[in-house]
Parts: sequence; C-alpha cells; structure tokens
Amino acid sequence: MANYKILSDAEIRSALAGLPDWSLKAPNIEATFALKTFRDAIAFIVEIAIEAEVMNHHPEFHNSYNIVSFSFCTHDAGMKITDLDIETAKRISALAKRFQAMP
Repeated sequence: MANYKILSDAEIRSALAGLPDWSLKAPNIEATFALKTFRDAIAFIVEIAIEAEVMNHHPEFHNSYNIVSFSFCTHDAGMKITDLDIETAKRISALAKRFQAMP
C-alpha cells in the first residue's frame, strides 16, 4: 500500500489553484491536454507511465489521437484525493509543458 495523505476540501482547492490545467470533478481531479501529433501523445503517455511506476501511483487516462485526458483519485484511500494525486498532477503538467501540450 502506498504512503499518502488524504486531503481536505480546502487543501484540494489550494493545490488546484496552483495547477491551472486541473479541475475537480468529484471524486476525481481531471485535465485534458492536446499535443501536436499522435506520436507526441503516445510519447507523453509513456513518460507519464515511467513517472507513475516510480511513484507507484498510476493515473487513469484516455487517449484519442493527439488528445490525452486524465481523471483520477486514490482508490486505496476510498476514492479520495490525496497528496499523491496532486504530485502526479504536478508531474503530468510539467511533462505537458515539456511536450508543449495545450490544456
């Protein structure tokens, strides 16, 4: 089982204020990114998969050509938003910037 902290509503709002790509749609946090090409979208997903494996926290995503959408929370925490979700979102947004993805 992963080490995490379940966040309060105020902590979630505060964290998402610093992550403009992300929004709350209970019970998940969500974001969608448009990449330049399908190849870029797949490379983006692979990089995220590597990060997620290192963190042992695996986000749910959907890919359609150059669009990659995320919607996740921590299942082990009873479908709550945790600090791991926020850290994962930060890493995804940082990779999106590196790939020049548009939210």
